[in-house]
Amino acid sequence: MLCDMILDTLRMGLFESDHPFKGQVFKDIKNKCVKAGSLFKDPEFPPTGSSIYNSKPCPADIVWKRPGEIVSNPKFFEDGVSSDDLSQGSLGNCWFVAACACLTENSKLWKKIIPDSEDQEWSEKNKYAGIFHFKFWRCGTWVHVVIDDYLPTRDGSLIFVHSKTRNEFWSALLEKAYAKLFGSYESLDGGYEKDALVDMTGGVGEDIHLTDYTTPEQMKDLFKILRQSKENHALMSASIDATANDMEAELSCGLVKGHAYSVTAVKKIKLGTGLFSIFSRDHLQMVRCRNPWGGTEWKGAWSDGSAEWKKVSDSQKKELGLGGFNSICRMSYEDFCQYFTSMNICHIINRSFFSIQKTWQEDKVQGQWRQPDRCGEIGIHSISLQNPQYIFDITKEEDEVMISLEQKDKRGDKEENYAIGFSVYKSDVNRKYRMHDTLDMLSSGPFNISRSVLNRVTLSRGRYCIVPSTYEPGQCGEYVLRMYASNHLNLTELLHDEPMPGKCCCFTRKRSQIAATQITLVKAEGLEPQDAGISADPYCIVKYEGGSIENNYKEDTLNPEWNDRVTLYRKDPHKDVTIELMGICTLSMDKPHKYTDGNAIEGYKLFTKGKEGPVKKPGRLWLKVYHTDNMASV
Repeated sequence: MLCDMILDTLRMGLFESDHPFKGQVFKDIKNKCVKAGSLFKDPEFPPTGSSIYNSKPCPADIVWKRPGEIVSNPKFFEDGVSSDDLSQGSLGNCWFVAACACLTENSKLWKKIIPDSEDQEWSEKNKYAGIFHFKFWRCGTWVHVVIDDYLPTRDGSLIFVHSKTRNEFWSALLEKAYAKLFGSYESLDGGYEKDALVDMTGGVGEDIHLTDYTTPEQMKDLFKILRQSKENHALMSASIDATANDMEAELSCGLVKGHAYSVTAVKKIKLGTGLFSIFSRDHLQMVRCRNPWGGTEWKGAWSDGSAEWKKVSDSQKKELGLGGFNSICRMSYEDFCQYFTSMNICHIINRSFFSIQKTWQEDKVQGQWRQPDRCGEIGIHSISLQNPQYIFDITKEEDEVMISLEQKDKRGDKEENYAIGFSVYKSDVNRKYRMHDTLDMLSSGPFNISRSVLNRVTLSRGRYCIVPSTYEPGQCGEYVLRMYASNHLNLTELLHDEPMPGKCCCFTRKRSQIAATQITLVKAEGLEPQDAGISADPYCIVKYEGGSIENNYKEDTLNPEWNDRVTLYRKDPHKDVTIELMGICTLSMDKPHKYTDGNAIEGYKLFTKGKEGPVKKPGRLWLKVYHTDNMASV
């Protein structure tokens, strides 16, 4: 039990630091109110019309009341948390309500959103002071939001989110805290469930358009993503796209357009002998959904009372493991993809060391697109590099990397979020200054107008550069870049364009490097086996002016292909460079400016030292060499 608690705590990131929103510290304010015998009234989000609407006057019939003025026995929770605690009200924030409904299925996540929930309950021991607090994840940082408990009412009833139980107020208070985070209730009008889920869990958001997955191979890959994500406690919802004219229209199959259905299970079920004889297959791919709003139910295959269930005995139903409750949709994966058009996923990344499931190592940086030279557009090569740049290392032979880029939400400023994305380039083995030219681009996109974007990239061992960017030039703002892989990536920002002059006391010394030489280790062929074997794990050691650099080895080959590049910043460009590879290759630098064509590939013989001079070794090393006096161009 204790081990499970530790695992859940680590998985959900409960040890991460957080900050008081607008400098308001809950305990300090409450203690002050208790000592003064007064109830808290929030000066940062006052019970006035400006906290409801910031674009128009507030209706005169709206009255702010505390819960104790609405009912005689207010409760924070009444019989725990459930989706029945949520009714939307007159505000167009169904995306927020749907996210809350999705979260009610995971009680452990509420520890993040509602800290000390028992201490916030109305009771004599808790010394009610009209103050409550909630916690949200905002662009890389957890923030505590303090509110008073004045709530907008009309004719004595709450007008926005409220519980179906009249004396329960956690949902209304949570909505108020979320509204304060963005400046007003009106700012919550319209949004995406994924964003609310990320704000309330610190997870990683992802949009999936099911219409992009049409071939059998694509559908197979998508099922794998959904199944693994659900096994790792991801929160998911699915919906059917709707227009203003057919919003909430019921289809003949029983599904409702525009409703966000919580996805509660994605399973590949192995069938026993009895079920195999019924369905003529050895497994079923099934999805279980729930409509938080109730009302209508799925009427297709595997719906309640369908022909499929009539073929299955009670014991076999248990074997399928798809039992449920009202408003449950159990359907085949094929039907799920046929009817639903989009999904919102909030990945709860498992970072625990104590887990039998796949664990991820997180690298996170917070940054800014800013003027004059860190907010270039994508598409024009030279300008796209005028963005923040970060290097990272893949240390395994091959690893899947999950990359999330999230911009600071402009909802409170009434501005549209930017189209954002990122590009991943292969980098120099020893890159530590900003890139001004690039090697292979391995991934780019998705550049959607969205608060966050996510992509998965499989990379081989080596160093890479990632460039987060807006699609249009000159767009400034804050962002958080999060990357997940099997091992830490050592994500580091590249700050300087070239080597900086040194400093001694208060004086700046002259920069010692005066030129740059780039060497691309393209490949080798016909190498000699190692240790009397039949193969080798070859790599190169580049030596210059007292320094050395190793590239990445290739396993079990005598004909390695690397395409690894090193950039050498030279104090003395005329000194030769040597490359060791089961022998020595000497790169003559007596006339460094002869290397002006960096695209020319040349083969070099390998030698070793002998008693009577150099002895030729088997094999040949192929290089591309480029030299320049302009260190800010490489």
